[in-house]
Amino acid sequence: MEHTGVKLRNSFQIYYVNTNGLFVKRNALCIVETEHGVDMGRVFKCPTHLRRKTSEVKGRLLRKVTLEDLGTLPEIETIEKKAFAVCRQKAKEKKLDMKLVSVKCLFDRTKIIFYFVAENRIDFRELVRDLATVFRTRIEMRQIGVRDEARIIGGFGPCGKELCCVNLKEEFDPVSIKMAKEQNLNLNSLKISGMCGRLLCCLGYEYSVYKEMNELMPRHGATIKIGPKDYTVEFTDPLKETVRLRCADHVVTVKREDIQVTGSRYHITQEVMARITAVLEEDLEKELV
Repeated sequence: MEHTGVKLRNSFQIYYVNTNGLFVKRNALCIVETEHGVDMGRVFKCPTHLRRKTSEVKGRLLRKVTLEDLGTLPEIETIEKKAFAVCRQKAKEKKLDMKLVSVKCLFDRTKIIFYFVAENRIDFRELVRDLATVFRTRIEMRQIGVRDEARIIGGFGPCGKELCCVNLKEEFDPVSIKMAKEQNLNLNSLKISGMCGRLLCCLGYEYSVYKEMNELMPRHGATIKIGPKDYTVEFTDPLKETVRLRCADHVVTVKREDIQVTGSRYHITQEVMARITAVLEEDLEKELV
């Protein structure tokens, strides 16, 4: 059975649906039937024959979008704008501590979905009844997290590119401060947090690479003997594969390949040691003069 990933209109959700024998290309608009109703979506991933779990396939393609379908969009968008204004006003009147993020009306108009953010659970039963009376259709309230809010609203990150969560992610992978430490980043929360206030999603993209590279580098604080003196690892740069060593006021930078390991101890190759010793002797002569 052939499946394709479809990102529904005005939503961050991606559904894997049966192509139903239709040939569709990426970014093509189509009408999709899901467990929630009929809606319009854009092909997010090309059809694939990979075996997916039956539970992940939640609908089927009905047809490609026609001019008539596109002609109904302005009316649906008008309903959404009105629903957003009415819901926000009624929530304010009822003093509900919630932030309305987005409103979505299904293409077949059988349901209106309200996405909101709240720190605590909200009793919105009265609000649902009032909205159902106004719009004469089913009402669904969905509480989302701050990351989902950023994905719906969109924007640009400090890198200058569109937020990763908008296009690159289906489900959010956990991101920890350990990932930032592994990449030697500034742990200032303003530097490593996204627009949502949570740790940047991109911290997890290269974490495995940095972790693998750092395993080949000497650990921070390790002692490396150069001649008669012991130097301490002050900083490692896994991308440049360099290690900065310090002994009192003297700082030396060597390449990772110049460091050898014997058991649990690190030491410098004879060639590099000779070069460093020569530099030290030269500096000493200058001080004596």
